[in-house]
Amino acid sequence: MNKEKKYRKNMKCLDQWLTAYERGNYISDYLKLYQIKNIGIYGYGILGKHLVFELRRKNFPIYWVMDRVASGDENHDQIVRPDDWKNLQDVDMAVITTMIDVEEIEMFLMQFISGKILSVEELIGNMYRWGSQR
Repeated sequence: MNKEKKYRKNMKCLDQWLTAYERGNYISDYLKLYQIKNIGIYGYGILGKHLVFELRRKNFPIYWVMDRVASGDENHDQIVRPDDWKNLQDVDMAVITTMIDVEEIEMFLMQFISGKILSVEELIGNMYRWGSQR
């Protein structure tokens, strides 16, 4: 995927997310509706950081955040690298916040996650449609 396509996908996702947020539709409410009690987040880039921020504001349990380039000094105390996967708690849902290699990351997460695995695009798109119907 080239940079322009990745940028467009990020912008569409952020636009839907912000529109839902402005309407009072929050990701944590959507997750609770589907009985998701905790999540893990793969990717701590732009979308991952915003997801962590919103869920923390709503006191929604984030068990871990995984990032390939985690240095351990980020603002989230639970950031781990993919090679630390054996030490992670299972979660009800893992959200992949990157726009590239989603299928590969999903296959990797399936090794240790028994819950649902969604891309952030799917999560935001579903939440956006749910919020529009309320």
